[in-house]
Amino acid sequence: MTAKKKTGPRRVRIEIREATEDDLGDIVDLWELLVEHHRAYSDHFKLARDGRRKWSAYLKEKFSEKSTKLIVAEEEGKLVGFMLCLMSPGRPIFSEKAVGVISDAYVVKHRRKKGVMKEMLVVALRWFHKNKIKAAEVNVSAANLEARNAWGQLGFKPIMVRKRLLLGDHPAKAMIEGKIKGSKKRVARKKG
Repeated sequence: MTAKKKTGPRRVRIEIREATEDDLGDIVDLWELLVEHHRAYSDHFKLARDGRRKWSAYLKEKFSEKSTKLIVAEEEGKLVGFMLCLMSPGRPIFSEKAVGVISDAYVVKHRRKKGVMKEMLVVALRWFHKNKIKAAEVNVSAANLEARNAWGQLGFKPIMVRKRLLLGDHPAKAMIEGKIKGSKKRVARKKG
């Protein structure tokens, strides 16, 4: 009788690489999971009827541009994450000529908190640095505490807070309908 050899948990190998054109369909599928994930936080992320088709066309267009890098995480032939990175011109009023933008990024739930996003980010940051970009930015849903925490642990700091007011809701609706008056203080106009 031979004893069975105990083995530990199987080591998973995830490859981080540049996307190929053959990956685009799978990336769109992952992007749709990203949108579903955000829908849990807000209806603001509700897709238009043709949203998938439009984002797919956008991705295909961006994929061919030199100012874009599309990174994927692959496990056993299946994509488990992606990161769409863009070099964006800076605002002409500021000294920064360009900024690196992480436009979209997603890792499937069972591979989160295992360093996949960090490894994709390393590839992105090296690409930004090679192209003389001095800063990288990412937008994160305010309600997505997991993502806010993850990006914070990767060194990203908040620089702006974006707020939203729906015009059909109070107080905007009341202001539009004249039910809320402005301040009673008069605005003084400068003569001359």
